[in-house]
Amino acid sequence: MSNVNYNLYKIFCVVASSKSYADAGNKLDQTPANISTQISNLENQLDVKLFYREKKGVRLTEEGQRLYEIVNKSISSFDFAEKVIKEKNDLANGTINIGCQSHLTNYYLMEYIKKAKNDFPNLNVGLTCGANPSEMFEMLKNHKLGFVITDVIPTEADEFVIEELKKVNNIFVAKEPLKIENVKELEDLRYILNFDNTISTKNLFKILKEHKVKIKPNMKCDTTEIRVEAVMNGLGIAYVMKEAVKKQLENGDLYEVELPIELPELSINLVYMKDMLTQVDKKFINKYLKNK
Repeated sequence: MSNVNYNLYKIFCVVASSKSYADAGNKLDQTPANISTQISNLENQLDVKLFYREKKGVRLTEEGQRLYEIVNKSISSFDFAEKVIKEKNDLANGTINIGCQSHLTNYYLMEYIKKAKNDFPNLNVGLTCGANPSEMFEMLKNHKLGFVITDVIPTEADEFVIEELKKVNNIFVAKEPLKIENVKELEDLRYILNFDNTISTKNLFKILKEHKVKIKPNMKCDTTEIRVEAVMNGLGIAYVMKEAVKKQLENGDLYEVELPIELPELSINLVYMKDMLTQVDKKFINKYLKNK
């Protein structure tokens, strides 16, 4: 790929993702007119129309979509290679970009980031949390993240390396001591759960189904702190990661519900693209997440 073609393809990919010459120009520090000229040059060079021009921007043609699917990965790989060569490769001055689900950021990852920053004050940490896992997996493909920490397994698992870092326990917590003698008693309680599409909730319903127990949430919330606050306000019992409420359990502010059945464990996974971890990523993972 010649340098001229690389630049044209880079502009093409930015326009395709931005769907606007103006937005692409802002990202590339060029005028919309110059972006338009470059796209026209590429279309002439390939003898194919790549975009439909519309009132509110541009849209890929069928040929443009095919080209984008092929070229975008290559452009991302070139950019990643350049980034790796230019970056410092040690924890003392390097950079890591991590994706992590919000509930795992607070009660798992942040402890290790704190340790790393104490050891290496000049380590640059980029943290993306709150995004849903599928968005973070896409960011991995585009080299915008080095690795992701998640309790979700990617649907396209063969594209990623997936390593289990830790198993954690999920429990029900209540405002007052509560012991369930018969599993069917669970149907009489009020629940504060995460949403149905989360791994922890799916696994919970699966185990309850095996015991022929049906429960209906009184409230759904994707934030552990809010679920705990709901319990404290008498709205029911909440299903949470045990480590997330360790202090409240020790202080007697919350109580683990005693059950006649075992609840499913949850795996915390490390997900990354094969051969795409930087030296800084590897050192952080081995020193802190794997304690090697």
